[in-house]
Amino acid sequence: MNDDELRQHFVDCDAPPEPRAQQQAVAAAVAAALAAFDEVQADQKTTAGAQGSTADERLTPEPPPHGSKIMSLFSAQSSSQSAGPSSESSSGHSSKPSSKTASAPSPAKRWVYSGLASAAMLVLAVFITTQVPWQGGMGPLPSPAEEATGKATGKAAHNTATLDDHAAGQPALEEVASAESSRPFLRRAPATDAAGEAQISGMIAENEAPRPAAKRLAAQAQSGNIEQRRAAPAMAAAAAPIEGIVPPGYQDNGRDRFSPAQANPVKRVSEAPVSTFSIDVDTAAYSFVRRMLNQGVLPQKDAVRVEELINYFPYDYPQPEGRSAPFGTTVSVLDAPWKQGNKLVHIGIQGYALQGAQPRSNLVFLLDVSGSMNSPDKLPLVKQSMALLLSRLQSEDTVSIVVYAGAAGTVLEPTPVKDKQTILNALNRLQAGGSTAGAEGIQLAYQLAESQFIEGGVNRIVLATDGDFNVGLQSPEALKGFVERKRESGVYLSVLGFGQGNYHDALMQELAQNGNGVAAYIDTLGEAQKVLVHEATSTLFPIASDVKIQVEFNPDTVSEYRLIGYETRQLAEEDFNNDAVDAGDIGAGHSVTAIYEITPAGSDSGVFEPSRYGDRALAPASASTAGEYGFLKLRYKLPGEQRSQLISQAIAVNAPPADATQLQEARFATAVAGFGELLRGGKYTGSWHYADALALAQANRGDDPYGYRAELVQLIRKAEVAQAM
Repeated sequence: MNDDELRQHFVDCDAPPEPRAQQQAVAAAVAAALAAFDEVQADQKTTAGAQGSTADERLTPEPPPHGSKIMSLFSAQSSSQSAGPSSESSSGHSSKPSSKTASAPSPAKRWVYSGLASAAMLVLAVFITTQVPWQGGMGPLPSPAEEATGKATGKAAHNTATLDDHAAGQPALEEVASAESSRPFLRRAPATDAAGEAQISGMIAENEAPRPAAKRLAAQAQSGNIEQRRAAPAMAAAAAPIEGIVPPGYQDNGRDRFSPAQANPVKRVSEAPVSTFSIDVDTAAYSFVRRMLNQGVLPQKDAVRVEELINYFPYDYPQPEGRSAPFGTTVSVLDAPWKQGNKLVHIGIQGYALQGAQPRSNLVFLLDVSGSMNSPDKLPLVKQSMALLLSRLQSEDTVSIVVYAGAAGTVLEPTPVKDKQTILNALNRLQAGGSTAGAEGIQLAYQLAESQFIEGGVNRIVLATDGDFNVGLQSPEALKGFVERKRESGVYLSVLGFGQGNYHDALMQELAQNGNGVAAYIDTLGEAQKVLVHEATSTLFPIASDVKIQVEFNPDTVSEYRLIGYETRQLAEEDFNNDAVDAGDIGAGHSVTAIYEITPAGSDSGVFEPSRYGDRALAPASASTAGEYGFLKLRYKLPGEQRSQLISQAIAVNAPPADATQLQEARFATAVAGFGELLRGGKYTGSWHYADALALAQANRGDDPYGYRAELVQLIRKAEVAQAM
């Protein structure tokens, strides 16, 4: 082989294969595949014949898969191309097929094409999965909990309707619906970057967009098609929480707010002989303290109002003679258990209990259904509590329900208690979600109560909330002024507190005090039964208003004194005779207890050093006052009256309790007072400890039909354990 031949050989080797050679290679591969397929088919026929099948017998084919159907089209196109001009030239005929296989693709070709199609579809599916962003409506399927929440949201949104028409200055329903319908309760989490902030803003804007269903409901409500007004869309249930923005349920710990108050100081009688204060029949502090101790921790000091711990318990004081003199007063003097030489002046006041039929009642349940109430110890407990109260009302009494979240609305017009199931159905439909427009709800509740006012009856708003108002009037002073003006209309306001973590006790105390009502804290269903069933008459039916107490101590027999509790109820001396000054109210059958710790003159148990020069301006005591520690005066107004009446009596030196029962009641109240002082730090209890309070309470439990005093004994034990931890 010469050089030219060798060069040509290399050129041929490097050149691409000719199309014909390529076709020959493909034909050889197909022939091999067909041969293998024919061999498999032959084996199947042999097996079928062995089992008794005939040669002409064919099994009914199963429906081909979609991939095979698609590839049959490709096979048909391929066969038509193969039967083109080349085929005609070889046979010499254009219309007569040479064989059966010439008009249909072979099984091997169909098998190859089907495999290629399946592979192509798999590649396409993988591409779509990896490239298309999963956002908006293409997100993952909701969990069962989210799906249930979404159904509740849709049902609540379907039931929404107009705001109360007579609420002056309130926004129109369509405007509220546009802003609030089906809006989830979103608390914006801090975005880590600009993109995250933009995404959160977009979701909030999407949730705040108007819904067509809300507009249709607004049009129906305005045209009168909806017979009964229901809650505004702001009170609809919150939508399913978005992961990363809202945790399941409402959790907001560490924001409980109480009014700071220092314990009453010891005072010299020579400098300030007169003590004046308003009575307090609230019990909220005791319930909150109990909740903390049941959790194994001591309550914060500002949460402990000693007078509310003392007045939580009913006492067996002598009953007054009749409605004209609605109070009976009992004064006892006994030794102070925590400081030798000091005395305790125990003052017990018992209110007149209603006899016979009770007055008609016009009640408005003002219920907080905002997002902060989305907790088992809040809105669900509110519903149960209101249902208990219904059992104590008369059939002709009326109940209305106003709710508030981002806005306020009436979910139940005034309804007779005899239609109890209608009221319960309205309660059971309530769900939590949204912000807290508490002030707007209070305004609407007063309007509804005034429109149904009963002369000579009980007209009262019962507010159930955690006190977390974050929309509208939020200033305690502004709300206090509004409620203070409204009480002149004869509509009173009582407050029931619920929950923990964002409990706003300070605001609720202000509202109850200025609304001529009581403040209670409901932490269990048992507490709801106590406040709204066992003590319903005391809670709802006042027998006197603006009740004030004033004690003037005798400087010849008393050198020092200190009022235990009532730090937030102090009044100026001149306020006692001023009927324009508001004070606490007392309900039917209520009892009130006040305890003074005094240092008798000449005792060395006082906290002040004797003055070098003394008080030479004091006149010598007369014979008529020498045997008195002081003089007690009580001023009150009967319901509907503007002029106060006066009750007074002297506090005799060494005045023993009237009988053994009164001594037992005074000692038990002393144990409760000492327990409260210890919870506040024990500034004035010396070496007296929880064990001493426990022993004193156990020895004087007396008659305890509901187990309240037995519970106190257990709480003292828990406080002792919590202090040691």
